[in-house]
Amino acid sequence: MAETARVGVLVPSLFLRVPIEAGVRAAGGVPEAIAAVADAAAGPRVLVADLEALGAEPATAIRALVARGKDVLAFGPQAQAQLLVACRAAGAVVLPRAVFLARLPELLAVALSSGTVPGERLR
Repeated sequence: MAETARVGVLVPSLFLRVPIEAGVRAAGGVPEAIAAVADAAAGPRVLVADLEALGAEPATAIRALVARGKDVLAFGPQAQAQLLVACRAAGAVVLPRAVFLARLPELLAVALSSGTVPGERLR
């Protein structure tokens, strides 16, 4: 029997974390709370993160995580378009918060089934 996929969740806001964890379970994964970006490197291959939880330089954090083989699915404020673009360029799938939550089932289905981060087709 295949092991259930673990998904790291680095989302400090309980208001956002609860539906994200429910989405992970609905996709067949097991959510694993990640307290800080430093802990994410040792966590599951797939990481769902709030850009605000990735520190002062989220693109740098994403680049380091991707270099370690992590698939990063992230969200941030729509008003910070340049930040979203920089984090996409660093290797994450990044969407504005509302869009991310609406598309989370699709993003997780692809990330958990194929073992790769959803590409441009899901952005």
